[in-house]
Amino acid sequence: MNEDDLWDMSDEALEAAFKEAQADQNSPDTDLEQEQEEVVADSTDTEEYDEEVTMDDDPSSDDVETEEFEDDSEEPDEGSDDETSNESETSDADEEDDSDAEDADPDEEADEADETSSDDADEDDDAEQPAQMYKFRANGKDYEFSSEEIVDQFPKIFGQAMDYTKKMQAIKPWRKTIDAVESAELTHEDVSLMIDVLKGDKGAMTEVLKRTGLEAHELDTEEAGEYVAKDYGRDESALAIKDIVNDIGSDPEYKTTHNILSKEWDEKSWGTITENPDMIRLLHEDVKSGMYAQLQPVAEKLKVYDNGRKSDLDYYKEAAQQHFAKTAEQESLSQRQAEKAEARKAEQAAQKKERERLAEVKAKSQKRDAAKKASTKRKAAAPPRGAASNSVVDYLDASDEAFDDWYKRVQEEM
Repeated sequence: MNEDDLWDMSDEALEAAFKEAQADQNSPDTDLEQEQEEVVADSTDTEEYDEEVTMDDDPSSDDVETEEFEDDSEEPDEGSDDETSNESETSDADEEDDSDAEDADPDEEADEADETSSDDADEDDDAEQPAQMYKFRANGKDYEFSSEEIVDQFPKIFGQAMDYTKKMQAIKPWRKTIDAVESAELTHEDVSLMIDVLKGDKGAMTEVLKRTGLEAHELDTEEAGEYVAKDYGRDESALAIKDIVNDIGSDPEYKTTHNILSKEWDEKSWGTITENPDMIRLLHEDVKSGMYAQLQPVAEKLKVYDNGRKSDLDYYKEAAQQHFAKTAEQESLSQRQAEKAEARKAEQAAQKKERERLAEVKAKSQKRDAAKKASTKRKAAAPPRGAASNSVVDYLDASDEAFDDWYKRVQEEM
């Protein structure tokens, strides 16, 4: 084909010749158009990627934006073809679906666990709780009452207790007389007889003479002198001791308490206790709890150091004071140590929380740095935006010089 033939060709024939020449050079127009589209798409993705990196640089950006940014950073390079790009996008979509499924599963399991624990808590609340029992001691015996019994019976028992207290206050002045009657083992008939004698009943007097074996002529009213009554019955202190002994006498430890008061401690101690009988009850409680076994050796040492100038009760009190002072000091020390341990624990928890926060901030910072580096790499690997428009030459719109140059190359290859 010569130059004249080319000038005689129509535009359609000339364009067909151009395409045929391009096919011979293994540079199809369709491939060039596809390459142009890929380059433009990669450039667009790079711009979107840079915008997301800029958003991640903001400290207020959340983890969701970081995850989206990382997913975008895994897009194919500009050199990959459409098929590889489609496979990569499909793989990324599958991974995202799997990740979403995995993220959803723990939440569902947590919800199920919460529902299960809530159901268990409801069942526990519905279950009947065992009744709380309270123990009280009265008349030397222990009695147990439930909280329901106490609430139900309190009004009735309280009223009875008030009545009992009132009656005991009325009886208190006659306790010594009652004790005298009990000590003499007098019956109600004997008391009635004495009342009749005091009233001058001759029959009652005759009955007294018969019981005593006295003769009437032996009674000389003129020479008998003034009658002096004997004191019968125990005083209030002795009666209080009697009541306490009745309360604690049934305990196995009472024998030890009685031995302490009657044999181990001196008379001076007993004299002090009789003035305050409640101390017997306190001593008995120490014997039962084991406190006496701890304090008595210390009291004996104090008595030796002091040459026994005080009573055994006084040394026992002194030993108790030392013991409780030491106990209070130990409790105070333990409380201070517990407070220090609690403060140290709280400080460690705060430090741990701060370390976790710093680690989280550091991890986010590392992710942002990695994203920036990936963005820089992609920018360096991506072609300039203007290069895509110059990569394909439209020979129909070329200048005369460009057309002549191209025509010469075609002629040389033919």
